[in-house]
Amino acid sequence: MNLNKLKHVVVLAEQGNFARAADKLNLSQPALSRSISGLEDELGMRLFDRDQAGATVTAAGRQLVTRARDLLYAANNLRQEMAQLRDCESGQIVFGAGPFPANSFLPAVLTELAIAYPRMRTVLEVNNSDTLMEHLLAEKLEFFIADTRTVHPNKHVKVRHLTQQAGGLYCRREHPLATKTLLNKHDLQSASYASVYLADIFLPSLRKVFGLEAGQDLPLVTTCDNVYVLKQVVMHSDVILLCTHAAVVKELEEGDLAELKVDGWHAIHAEIGVVSLERRSLSPMADLVLAKVAAHV
Repeated sequence: MNLNKLKHVVVLAEQGNFARAADKLNLSQPALSRSISGLEDELGMRLFDRDQAGATVTAAGRQLVTRARDLLYAANNLRQEMAQLRDCESGQIVFGAGPFPANSFLPAVLTELAIAYPRMRTVLEVNNSDTLMEHLLAEKLEFFIADTRTVHPNKHVKVRHLTQQAGGLYCRREHPLATKTLLNKHDLQSASYASVYLADIFLPSLRKVFGLEAGQDLPLVTTCDNVYVLKQVVMHSDVILLCTHAAVVKELEEGDLAELKVDGWHAIHAEIGVVSLERRSLSPMADLVLAKVAAHV
């Protein structure tokens, strides 16, 4: 039993005549007759009584027609839903992002999606790479975009590089150190800092920049994976922000933040990439989101 045969039964029951039903279905009359006879053989019962006047649906045929209409309606709805998913007109995409992508190019991407695809639901989780990886492996996310230096490709995941974001130190315009042309390690050690969650692999290079001994803690007073929160802290205190340049472009342009120059500074950077499950096909909506992302990096 297939949907085409069920459609043939429904149309024949409605028309009561093989010639009219065949014309409506764009079939030849012999082809329609074979289809109906084949279904009757498959079910082992007569669905129509035939005579010179036409075709009259039997009791069994009436029951089949009632159920067939429901199935054809559901199949048509399902076909439309799949087409909408394919064309990204509806449905839901759940993905993750690290703090820096979430505060640089993703707002523009999400805005474009909201305007162009108002019925598509986008769910974005902003978190650190370690947590995003846990959620990806648990299949709570389809993919995530983040600093991938702690992510190593293996049999479970694949990593695709997107862009590199240079890092720096940023403070409010009125900060005492903002007037200095070039900061030294003593200046750095006397200040307090705000930063996103930092994995252990990043600490040795940061200690070197700040002139700290191995194992010595960085002078972080605020750690948070929400860059917006960090920027608010920095703009209203003497705390200095350790962040990527791309995440503070607006604040620099508007004069809310200033970039500090450091003697011997070796720019800290973020390797932004896409992490997804190996041997998993991305949905059309995921492909759409990543195409938008690629246009902004």
